[in-house]
Amino acid sequence: MYKAVGVWTWPQAEDEQAFEDHYVNVHVRTADEVPNVERLTLMKAGDTGRDSDIYRVAEMYFADEKAFAEAAKSEAWAAMVADATAMIERFGVELKAAQGWESENTSAPA
Repeated sequence: MYKAVGVWTWPQAEDEQAFEDHYVNVHVRTADEVPNVERLTLMKAGDTGRDSDIYRVAEMYFADEKAFAEAAKSEAWAAMVADATAMIERFGVELKAAQGWESENTSAPA
């Protein structure tokens, strides 16, 4: 599997509910439209995540790197990136992203 991961930092306390509303009702729905996604997982940190500043983690799974590359060229991907940029500006959060192979063999290096 090839995977794209996005890690969001914590929004300001006064913006947390607005961030959640937008994230769930707009951003995730936009991500659902990206082609070639085989699975999308979403995680939300509890208060213990504040120390690491990790608030939300999203993982998009693709069959292979080619499927990811095709998705990254799509209009849906561009819309998702544009929405993420708007969220960064609106909520003062950071988004860190990475992509690569996920090893199913836990003894092999990733």
